[in-house]
Amino acid sequence: MLPNHSPWIAQLNRTRPVVPLEEDLLADVVIVGGGIAGVMTAYFTLRDTNRSVLLVEGDKVAHGATGHNAGQLVSYFERSFTSLVDDFGLTLASEGAHAVESAWTLLDEAVEGAKLTTPIHRFTGYAGVCLAEQLIEHLEDNRLRVEGGLSAKRIVVAVEWGGVSSIPSKYSGLYETSTHGDILTALETNTQKYIAMIAEDKGVANSALLAEEVAGYLLYTYPERFRLHEETLVSQVRLHDGRGALIANGHAISAANVVLATNGFENLTITNDDGPDINAEFHHDVQGLVGYMAGYVEEGAAPPTAISYYGKSAEVRSDDPMGDDYFYLTRRPFEQEGAGAQNLICIGGPDKELPELKAYVRSDTCDEKYGDEISEFLVADYKRYPGRETPYLYCWHGLMGYTRNRVRLVGREPLNSVLHYNLGCNGVGLLPSIMGSRRIAQLLNGETLSPSMFDPALRGGE
Repeated sequence: MLPNHSPWIAQLNRTRPVVPLEEDLLADVVIVGGGIAGVMTAYFTLRDTNRSVLLVEGDKVAHGATGHNAGQLVSYFERSFTSLVDDFGLTLASEGAHAVESAWTLLDEAVEGAKLTTPIHRFTGYAGVCLAEQLIEHLEDNRLRVEGGLSAKRIVVAVEWGGVSSIPSKYSGLYETSTHGDILTALETNTQKYIAMIAEDKGVANSALLAEEVAGYLLYTYPERFRLHEETLVSQVRLHDGRGALIANGHAISAANVVLATNGFENLTITNDDGPDINAEFHHDVQGLVGYMAGYVEEGAAPPTAISYYGKSAEVRSDDPMGDDYFYLTRRPFEQEGAGAQNLICIGGPDKELPELKAYVRSDTCDEKYGDEISEFLVADYKRYPGRETPYLYCWHGLMGYTRNRVRLVGREPLNSVLHYNLGCNGVGLLPSIMGSRRIAQLLNGETLSPSMFDPALRGGE
């Protein structure tokens, strides 16, 4: 059994002291959660408004899901675009996808504005498809994307595949063909089962280092308007008419607005003194999934990449297009003092549901069976894998909070506008959190925004 040891946390080397909350405080905005969602919500709020911001984190900045992920920067959803159209209609689904894809620009703005130095690698990444049903689903997504005013994704089908001639004519112009060899080369595999691939913008970064650097920038740049308290556990949120009252570390926090930028699994209660109950609805909104990952180091300077692999045993469902046999891999330069050119290879895919009401324990060791699953995948699919004798330098797990409809919850709580959310998974990687951060800042700035599929009023996709 290996300890939960994340490469992102290992590279932090932070020198900033931990400052828990030790007094009652007033603020215009209190943000609960110090991961990438909370830190970026603070960034855009401080940049775009004159509000004072208090950020509280139960552990340390970026030590939750932000420090226990695969470090991906991608803009796709963990459900098909077709199913989003079914739930929300073409207009809202298209606008939602565009919003997440536009987060690349928001990230660029933050990098330039805060003069961030955390390496962010961008490139064309790939996803391998091995079932005809999967391919048709992606082609239908492409057709609806174009109909909704979005650009089509690049889908490449192996010209040697026997099913090319049976692809329905309505998908003409929404894919191209190439040799099977070229597709396998892009996917970095010798496994013959992949019949097509999807190519799109992707990136990799140390998300924990990125969040920590932004937090440091905010502390330095906005000393009069920004406070950060770590190891500060919020136990209660009480909502009044126009004001929120929180209890954290036994102290009282009063704020005009409360933002929950979390994974949705905090042991807190929400009491609405100005309307119907929110607490039960909030705690029913999110389902826990614990994702398992492993990483090893290879010598050399291969280019950064991010590749997803859809397995042949994956069941194609509109609510879970990844299926149970889905793996993802990232490669990025690994900076270690005294070491030569090295890459860190990170692989994820195995996961398990968190039983209802069971607490996630971050200190739990990594179950060997998940490491074995990752090794089996590497042996079968990844041609650069040196072999089973390669030791995993890192093995880690993280708690992912999925809303019931797997669409990120971003916006005002309809039962009390004091409370805002930027939480849950609506895609893979950091971009959805950044998109949500900017939207919350706009709302806090008093801007009137068009309806969105991320709105809490549309929980469940009604």
